[in-house]
Amino acid sequence: MERNVSSLAIVLHSQRYGQLNRRLKLLSVDYGIIDVISYGARKSLKSVKAEVFTDAQFFLYYNPVKKDYTLKDAEVVATHDDIRDDLVRTYCALLFCELVLKTNGGESAGEYQLLSTALDLLSEAPLYSDRILIQFIHRLTDLLGLRTDLSSCPICEREYGQQEVLSFSSALSCPCCSECASLESNMLLPPGARRYLVATSSLGYEESVLVELSPTATSRIKNYLLRYAQIITGGTLKTLSAGILQGAADQ
Repeated sequence: MERNVSSLAIVLHSQRYGQLNRRLKLLSVDYGIIDVISYGARKSLKSVKAEVFTDAQFFLYYNPVKKDYTLKDAEVVATHDDIRDDLVRTYCALLFCELVLKTNGGESAGEYQLLSTALDLLSEAPLYSDRILIQFIHRLTDLLGLRTDLSSCPICEREYGQQEVLSFSSALSCPCCSECASLESNMLLPPGARRYLVATSSLGYEESVLVELSPTATSRIKNYLLRYAQIITGGTLKTLSAGILQGAADQ
């Protein structure tokens, strides 16, 4: 591998490293999720600034002996600083980053594009933050190979009725009919919510966010997918512990 490399990437996490430096986690198109040291980031005015949510072309030095990366420079595509002006949008963006980290950035180019679009939408369409959140999780499950077509049970293969409420299989981590459901699962997907998810599956991210949803339907679908997100990541998500994102839906 060459020592001087570059890649489009988004900063997922940043933490103090020593007295003056920061350790960044980047979701990169070319190398997946990588740890990068930004030397002097906490003091020097000349150091490269790369805050969480920053989308940029990052120029890195790769040390083949230590197998680590050092940040040399960055050409910023978008800082997404305005997201931090609103608590809900900040938590949305942090949730997106946490989900990418928890799912290990498996399809790095696809996840980069998904996260980049989601952050752009949070900046440009702040009134639709809940729909942006819904579509992020919905599309992430597709990238992870977990999304079913919601037309028939993935276990018994019976086609769902038009007004059928779907249950959930904990074994397969996906919706199913009530007869095939796990007894301990309380995940229920109403027919209206199912129709919305099916209808938006074929749309682009930006277009899907414009599809109208009532506040009640938005809240129901959002909280279903937030529970789903915790299931597929196999544990508690820090960004959900405060209850900020489970609140009122888009008006």
